[in-house]
Amino acid sequence: MKALYTQKPVMRKLTEAFSAIFPEETNPTKQHLFHLLLSVLTLNGFQSVQFQFDHFMKISSNFKLKSYYYTLNESKIDIDSWMCALIRTALSVIPEKDSSQPIILSIDDTMIEKSGKKFEHCEILFDHAAHNGSLYLNGHCFVSLMVSVPVQDGDKIRYLSVPVGYRMWTKEKSKLAIAAELVQKAMEEIGSGRQVCLCCDSWYPKGEILNLPEQFANLTLICNVRHDTVLYDLPPASTHHRGRPRIRGEKISLADFACKPIKGTDFYAGSRMVITNLFGKRRIYAIVTQSKTGSRRLFLCTKPPESLSFNPNCSNIGKQQNYAQTDSALLPLTIYALRWHIEIAYYEQKKFWSLGKYMLRSKTGIERLTNLLTILYAFMTLLPYCDSFFADLSDKSPQESRFLLGLQLLSEIFFAIFDDFRKCNKNMDQYTFPAVSYLGFL
Repeated sequence: MKALYTQKPVMRKLTEAFSAIFPEETNPTKQHLFHLLLSVLTLNGFQSVQFQFDHFMKISSNFKLKSYYYTLNESKIDIDSWMCALIRTALSVIPEKDSSQPIILSIDDTMIEKSGKKFEHCEILFDHAAHNGSLYLNGHCFVSLMVSVPVQDGDKIRYLSVPVGYRMWTKEKSKLAIAAELVQKAMEEIGSGRQVCLCCDSWYPKGEILNLPEQFANLTLICNVRHDTVLYDLPPASTHHRGRPRIRGEKISLADFACKPIKGTDFYAGSRMVITNLFGKRRIYAIVTQSKTGSRRLFLCTKPPESLSFNPNCSNIGKQQNYAQTDSALLPLTIYALRWHIEIAYYEQKKFWSLGKYMLRSKTGIERLTNLLTILYAFMTLLPYCDSFFADLSDKSPQESRFLLGLQLLSEIFFAIFDDFRKCNKNMDQYTFPAVSYLGFL
């Protein structure tokens, strides 16, 4: 990218991009949010509101520190509108030629360990991964939604996966209800004209999540379930004798699936239509995978695989393409591979984007700050496809894009300050930094 420092192109482009995410906010609130986002870019990370203020906002605005805390904790901000605007931005990067490709939604939850009990809704949580050497931790649990959209990658298709919303779990509402609300808002934004696949692991196929495919006709649920889930064969044909006809066939096990080897992998897989107690009388498609050691996993899909218009020729799915290429009935497994991107996002956000290092105590402030950092993380992936000005960043990770844009912003700020400095008193002691003017804010 060639920076024209006198015109501050990167600052202007970023301001235009972020303005689309905060259309309903007042100008002061919008400026506070812009400052927080730009401070993460210029300082190449986030440590705390106090740190960001001392090293960036203090010299880039006339606002006081407490005004930033007020924006995060008290002001009237609807983070649902942020999520909807971010989804619209993600949908806008889909090329016209890929409009038939389905949009992939992924839901999951992650835990943040915190020291002390001063934070709102801080609970003792069960940690199945035992990251701290114990099966329990003191902290928060967040439910999140990720959107994956197709873009063109040479002669192949590539899916961009970006998180669009985090919600803190409290005892007032279950994680299933929170996840269902996130999916409902996303589906309302996507509309009924596009095919959507919802992917989740074995914890979520229950309760409110199972009602979503009936609520939205264009939504297909693809999920991993427990291997001991009860499955039944289809009901036998009617005998035309007196009595109530059977609504399901004989009970079947995973060993009853005819599995075939998958080329290029060490797995076998097979599928068949079944009935399960999870979905009542609905007929769904079950897929069983088996490793060479004999361990099996079970996946369910609520719609026939042939009805999914997914092109498995994707550049960022890897060996999972082989399932669909071996048998079209195994296409849901190829789609399900995109769910792993939400785990990658958790890792990157915790490792490089300070997810969980917040020091705000209120639930409102924590959620707003977490979603604000998520917006910036998502934009580092979407910007090269939203604006050709950032096209050189298309092959960069979000961390690399943040670093490169931060350098550009620092250069633009330096030259803007230097230009103002020439016009000021030559005595440096009498020079005061210009405030919002050189940042190009509204």
